[in-house]
Amino acid sequence: MKFLKIFGIVILVIIVLIVILGFIAPKGYHVERTVLINAPQTMVFNHVKYWRNWQAWSPWAAQDSTMQITVEGTDGEVGSMYKWVGDPDLTGKGQMTNTGLKKGEEIAYHLHFMEPWESESDGYVHLKAGESGAVEVAWGFQGEMPFPWNIFMLFSSMDAMIGPDFDRGLALLKDIVEKEKAAIESFDVQKGIFPAKNYAGIRKEVPFSEMQTFFQNSYAQIQQGIQIKRVRVTGAPAGLYYTWDEQHMKSDMVAAFPIRGNLKTDEIQMIHIPAQTAYRIDYYGGYEGSYHAHLALMYYLMDQGLTFKSPVIEEYIAGPATEPDTSKWLTKIYYFAE
Repeated sequence: MKFLKIFGIVILVIIVLIVILGFIAPKGYHVERTVLINAPQTMVFNHVKYWRNWQAWSPWAAQDSTMQITVEGTDGEVGSMYKWVGDPDLTGKGQMTNTGLKKGEEIAYHLHFMEPWESESDGYVHLKAGESGAVEVAWGFQGEMPFPWNIFMLFSSMDAMIGPDFDRGLALLKDIVEKEKAAIESFDVQKGIFPAKNYAGIRKEVPFSEMQTFFQNSYAQIQQGIQIKRVRVTGAPAGLYYTWDEQHMKSDMVAAFPIRGNLKTDEIQMIHIPAQTAYRIDYYGGYEGSYHAHLALMYYLMDQGLTFKSPVIEEYIAGPATEPDTSKWLTKIYYFAE
């Protein structure tokens, strides 16, 4: 009986102590880290705005090779979601929801951890002009720890636990963007007149993974029609890209030859591109490496205050059919604007 009385007193003291500590302990937390990135603000924001780009600079993705990512909704817009499932001991399971955007300046998101424990908080990435033309990027999150779990905040710091991860993520972001800037600046954008051309082409919405096969089959079919109809080819084979959907990994595109004459069939259509001002880069190298050339043209148009209009045209001047050395492959890339 005496033991039960003592045990009851101990339990009561523990409960009172927990209540007191719960009142004393802070409930709110706020963690933020900053970095200076030497690149245009629009370039930095492009890596922050789209969930599909977060994987490259996420410090947690870098340490968990098992992490699987899915993006739902329209990436880059409010309401889109970034979901992950990974190693329970490293990254667990959770999701981030885009809750607000300020063009070129901010993305706000709601963070919901589901495993190995459940918690919710609000995060953000802010961009503003920094020193010497650099961009200052602040990455942070804030929330409240409910009673009685807030007691642990008396003995551990959320800033000490999460801050180093934010530092690593921002360092990765800085490295990616500054390398991208250097690659883009290596290209020379040339302005000129794109002459009017008539293309015989096959148009289709093609998954990125099937593009090579699409080009091979389409070119073979068009060349066969050229021989049968005896029309004249007036230039290099080309690709016309009306959309480039990175979220769904597909493109509305055309494999085409410029011709003089008419080669319209059930499969082949004639496409007229009128003479107009074009912005061109001569890209040398394998096709998979042309990404930065396209970015250079996109940023050039933005810097000039121009609005892009489709299609993008690639002319394959030298390629695998004629040149075994990939460094000598030449692709002329044309962008149009209004």
